[in-house]
Amino acid sequence: MGMFDYVKCEYPLPHPEMQEAVFQTKDTDAAYLKKYRITKEGRLIHETVRYEMVPLAERPYPDENDWRSIMGSMRSVPTGDVDTKFHGALHFYTDHDGQWFEYFALFKDGDLIDLRTVSPVPRSEGEE
Repeated sequence: MGMFDYVKCEYPLPHPEMQEAVFQTKDTDAAYLKKYRITKEGRLIHETVRYEMVPLAERPYPDENDWRSIMGSMRSVPTGDVDTKFHGALHFYTDHDGQWFEYFALFKDGDLIDLRTVSPVPRSEGEE
């Protein structure tokens, strides 16, 4: 199965109902649950974060002496957006209401030059 990263797409998608969806990809340098965004302008942005320890008093189970005491022990703090200047192909996909949506984005020198639907397969004209 492996790890993956998250992708949101501000760039117009062929299926408007998917515009707010969160997709997955394994096509970044080191897929490890990082967050990316394709901007309206067609740039792939990495939403960077750092992690910090949550004080014991702010955790959900601060008084427990078992595994629950570590729940909520780390939080992510945004550190800024980084333009990846991505060059290559990026597949991103998700399941939405039982239907698989997959897209193929092609970047050249950081700019999105093509965005295509992989799935669902577009219907031919006249097909119902």
